[in-house]
Amino acid sequence: MTVFNLLFDALLLIHVVAGFVGLAAFWFPVFARKGGRVHVVVGRVYAYCAYVVTLSAIVAAAGRIASFRYMGIGVAEQPERYGFAVLLGYLGVVTFVMVRQGLRVLATRRAPEKLRTPVHEALVWASMSSSVIVVAFGLAAWSAVSPILLGMSPIGLFTGRRMLRLMRDPGGERMGWFYSHLASMLGGGIAFHTAFLVFGAQRLWAYEIEGPLAIVPWILPTVVGVPAIVIWTRRYRRRFERSRGAAA
Repeated sequence: MTVFNLLFDALLLIHVVAGFVGLAAFWFPVFARKGGRVHVVVGRVYAYCAYVVTLSAIVAAAGRIASFRYMGIGVAEQPERYGFAVLLGYLGVVTFVMVRQGLRVLATRRAPEKLRTPVHEALVWASMSSSVIVVAFGLAAWSAVSPILLGMSPIGLFTGRRMLRLMRDPGGERMGWFYSHLASMLGGGIAFHTAFLVFGAQRLWAYEIEGPLAIVPWILPTVVGVPAIVIWTRRYRRRFERSRGAAA
């Protein structure tokens, strides 16, 4: 076993452990009282696990691509293997940026003008650019992974556009920081559950989905999660408007 394989196995172990802990921690802030001790403490655990999972995914994706090149495997020969590596790196980038946005808007809620920093804005642009790269790769190196790449590609552009809008006009929407925090953290949760259904659950319970239904684990968390974000955001928006009206 080479040093590369040992390092990759260690990285994979860290990735898996952080993924399971983060997946469990995700649900506590969802149901806990917002701003309460459980929400804050376990929410940080979830966020830190998300950082570990996403950064390790990015490193693993880059490592896989480098290993393919080292072994002389070209994109044209194995487009599907490259496609999975690109997909893994892409999900790592967009999820990292979403979770960081969720923490940043919370930390700067009393001074929203501080949300926009060169580093954070560069990360948001990187997330949006990764969507374009995914589309280009999926079309140029068509494989069984390409429909998934194209289906997932809007995430970086959609979330990045909303982040940039908030950074450039932080006071444009009342409680905009809260809605961004909610959507970003739940968006990270969608990524966690997608990874679990696609990679973790199938290995844990030793089953395999083939044929057209193989796409289901990839899209199910998004199909459930995005409407949940919309509904929950509207619920809190109505609540804040009622509170504002009562105070007036």
